[in-house]
Parts: sequence; C-alpha cells; structure tokens
Amino acid sequence: MYGTNGGWYGNSWDDKALADIAAGNPAKSVKGVGSKTFRPALPEEFLESWGYDIRLAEFTHYATLGVKDNTVFLNTASPAHKDNAKYNGCGDESVLWKNMYEPIWDGGANGTPVNENNYFALYIYKTVSRYKGWVKFWEIINEPDYDNAGNGWKKKGEAGNWWDNNPPPCDLPNMKAPIYHYVRLLRIAYEVVKTVDPTAYVTTGGLGYISFLDAILRNTDNPNNGTVTGEYPLKGGAYFDVLSFHSYPMFNLATWSDANGGGWVYKRHSDAAVAEYVKLKQDFYNVMATYGYNGSQYPKKLFICTENNIPKKSFGDMIGSEDAQKNYIIKTLVASQKNEIRQYYTFVLGDSRTLSEATDGFQTMGLYQKLEGAGPLANGGAYRQQYNKEGIAFKTTSDLLRGSVYDATRTAALQLPATVDGAAFKDDKGLFTYVLWAKTTRDLVENPTATYSFPAALNLTGRVYKKEWNFAESNVTTTITSQSIALTGTPIFLTGETSTVPLPEKPPPTGPGEEEEPGRDLALSFYPNPTSDMTSIRFTLKAPTSVRLSLYTSDGKFVGMAIPNVTYQKGTHTVPLYLTRTLSSGVYVCRFEADIILRVEKLVIGR
Repeated sequence: MYGTNGGWYGNSWDDKALADIAAGNPAKSVKGVGSKTFRPALPEEFLESWGYDIRLAEFTHYATLGVKDNTVFLNTASPAHKDNAKYNGCGDESVLWKNMYEPIWDGGANGTPVNENNYFALYIYKTVSRYKGWVKFWEIINEPDYDNAGNGWKKKGEAGNWWDNNPPPCDLPNMKAPIYHYVRLLRIAYEVVKTVDPTAYVTTGGLGYISFLDAILRNTDNPNNGTVTGEYPLKGGAYFDVLSFHSYPMFNLATWSDANGGGWVYKRHSDAAVAEYVKLKQDFYNVMATYGYNGSQYPKKLFICTENNIPKKSFGDMIGSEDAQKNYIIKTLVASQKNEIRQYYTFVLGDSRTLSEATDGFQTMGLYQKLEGAGPLANGGAYRQQYNKEGIAFKTTSDLLRGSVYDATRTAALQLPATVDGAAFKDDKGLFTYVLWAKTTRDLVENPTATYSFPAALNLTGRVYKKEWNFAESNVTTTITSQSIALTGTPIFLTGETSTVPLPEKPPPTGPGEEEEPGRDLALSFYPNPTSDMTSIRFTLKAPTSVRLSLYTSDGKFVGMAIPNVTYQKGTHTVPLYLTRTLSSGVYVCRFEADIILRVEKLVIGR
C-alpha cells in the first residue's frame, strides 16, 4: 500500500479535507496523490480529553475514499495515567504509563475483560475496540529509540553503545524509561490487540537504530533488568508481528576517506539514497535473523516503513533538490516492493514552509507545496493545494503500480545492464509494467543516460508504451520500440503488447453496435465493458493499419490518447488500456480510427 503521514497545516484544513487531497475525492473533483492508506495517531491524552469516539467520523470518511489497512501509532499517556517515576538516575520522569505491571486481565470484574487499573491495557482495549475495522497495524509509541545522547549509532565495543548495554532512560526522550518497560508495552498491546482483533498486527514504533532492536530482542519485560523468569518467560520478539522503521537517508550519504589528506566523500544522488534506505531494512532483518526471526526458529517478521523521504532543498552538506526528491520517491516505492516492505508512508503530505522560508529539510518533504491557508475551510470550500514534483511522481507510481506485485523472475529476465536499474510488476490479469531508469552514480547529479533493449525472450512485439514520471498530470502515453530505449535518472513506466495471460480462442461476445459492419476492415470490441478497473480493446485488421484511439467524456471533453498512432500488422490484436485505471466512474466515448475507418463506441466505468 502507498501511504502518507498527514500533518497540521493551520485552520484552513481539517482531517477530512486532508484525506481528500491525499486519497482523492471524485465527488469534490479532487485528484489527490494516490495515497490509499494513512498513518494517524490516536494518543491517549487526546482520547481521554475528547472521548474515544472522537475520530470515528474521520475514519469512516477515509474508507469512503478507498483508504484501508491504516497504521495508527498509540502514544502519550494522559496526565492522570502517566508514570511519574524516575529511572536509573535520570532526572526526568518517565513519559510512559503507570501501573503497567498490574495484571492485564481481570475477567470482567469492572465491565471490561482487561484490568482497568492497568491503564495502558485499558487504553489499548478501548481504542482497538472502536477503530479495529479501519486499522491493520498498531504501532506502539512513535520512535521509542529516539536518541538525544548519540549512542544509538555506536558499534559494539564503543563506550555507551546499546549492543553491550541497555539504553539508559535518559538517552530516550520519548520514553525516559528502561528498555524492559518498552517490552512490557509490546506485551500488553500484543495480548489485548490479538484478543480484540486477531487479524491486526502489532508493530514496533518506527525504529531507527538496529541496536535498539537488539535490546528489544535480548530483554524480557521483567522489571528486574529484563531477565528470564517463570513470570517473564519470553523476550521482546514474542510480542510484535511487524517491524516498523523510519529512514531519512540524507544523514548517511557521506563517508570519511583518509586519501589525499582526509576528507568527506559524498554520494548525494537518488540511487545512493535508495541504497541507504534498503540497507537499513536489511540491517534490521539481519538482527532479527540472529535471534531466529527469519523463519529458521520463529516466524519471519514483516516490515513496514512509516516515515521516509529526502528534502527538496539542501541544508548544509545534505542532499536536497526537487529532481532528486522526485526521482527518489519513485525509486524507493519500487525498492520497497522489491525488498518486501509491505506498507510505505512518505513523510509528509505537505510542505510546512515555502522553499524560501524553509530553515530545515523536514519542512520541504511534502507531496504538496505549502498547505497553510490553501484549504477549503478558509476558501469557501475551494481546494487550492498545489502539487510538488514529488507529489505528481508519487501519484503516477501509485496509479500505475497499485494492485500489482513485484515479479522477481520477470525482473531477472530483463537482464538489466550495470548502468540500469528497475523492476517488473504483474497485475492480477497477468499484465506487466516495467519501471526502468539509468542509475545515478555521481554526487549531486540526477541526469545520467543509458540505453536498454528488451531481450527477445520476453516476446515483446517491437513496440512498447511509455509513461513518464508526470503521467498522473499529463495523461500522455507515447509509443516507442522495445529496443535502444533512452533512459535517464528519472524512472519511466513501460508496458508491452504481450502478457502472460492467454488470449481467448474466440473473440468475446460483442454488444449492440460492436459487430463488424459490411465492408469494414476490422472487428472491434472492448472487454470487460462495463469495467471497474482496466479494459482491453480487441480488433482484427485485414491489412497493416495505423490505429489511433481517443477517449472523451460523455459531454465531449477530451480525456486522453489510449493508442497514439500505432501501426499494427494484419491480424487480431488485444491491447490493454491502462488509461482507464485512472478514470472516475462514468460513460466515455471511444473514437477508434484506423486509416480511413472510424468507429465510435461507448465504454462504461463503474467503481
């Protein structure tokens, strides 16, 4: 699923309106950016103040937009339920919940099956009971390993590292508590969530340091230093299904070199940033494999990434440009599917500052330009948001790949040269989309070039259809040959005329007006028609002919070219019409032209 984090952009927006511009709302003529899963928070402090039903209307609205499998992070104890103790000599109070070591269950003594004196258990129970229909992943506090002491990144053997030592509470501003308290949160959440909704997943809260994961996996929830006892028999890996992680690669694109007197060597380009993102996921996987959570001893953990991006403006020596960010977002969505990252949430929906106002890279990571003041609540119901390049690229990728799966075998069959990267994706009809680009390799350079030819074994017919990164806006498809394809650092999306789905031995039944007319040199039909997703056009030519297919709304407004002046040989051809995936429900007029022949047919799309 392709998702995004929301954000706060002033009083011109509410969460329903933000959902409209994230997912798209055809009823309001809002296209959105193709985000079909969200990552909101439901803090206990907020729910205790406003009531646990306060967000039901918002989640209901999300569902009407096709949003599903949301991730919710659970956070922030209410003042009455916060633990006020100070741990391990830390001068600050814990920010977690008190009474976590009360029994989790009491058999319904107080009206709920959980022990109402265990405040975290009660919060989980009340929240999951209400929102379980919309939420697939429950994240247990945001970034519990946020480190203000600089120890999380240290290697084994270095002073203060978290591999040989448990993270001190004072290192962790989002906890201010021992690591075994975090394991306790996971245990409580796991027991309660699995009871209330066995189909949901418990996840860690957006980890950034692999040493913190190691600490989770080597400790129990025993308040006596996380040791194993009869009361605390299992270590932290037993109490979560999914590892949620955060990645901001701009912090890792420089290495020190002792050559030529010493200095930093930079690799500030989109492919290097994607490689760092993938490396972090693999590092987390390697830690879990050490403890048997790769299927060798225990079930393999799943992965989701709940925050990721690079800035579109450079600060200091960090990467930052619109082109790098635009290229990065497509490549990292492709890399996520290639590397079994099941959900992806970009940070963030909109910029909080204009590029000229920004003082920090995190203010320039939006799919939209600065959103403050652009919402319908301040503009008479008008939505005045403006895409960034990244937002258009995100929507294009979501529109073209959502519902498809990465195909490793087909990708290997592409035989990509060293200068090219990409992947093959297959939809539920067996049709392939190929995403390809020339690898970036030079610091601050996003415009490499390369050429690529599809191997003959893939059985493409000599021409493919190309969509650029901005297809979501341009709606332009061009036809190119399958050989010597020019590539740059910006990915392109390619589809061919063949698929792994065998064609019917006979043409499908035609509807009224679709039968071949006397003297016409073609037989033409769309199927399925009506359709809820993609349709295909099937036509038979009695001689080589140049074909053009244009789509219009029922009132005559041009929609786009489904087949742009392509020459087909004599015979029967079946061409998938990917354009229909992006269209809203309605009746469309299809104008089919083959040399001097013109046919006009209706196509019905219903969702």
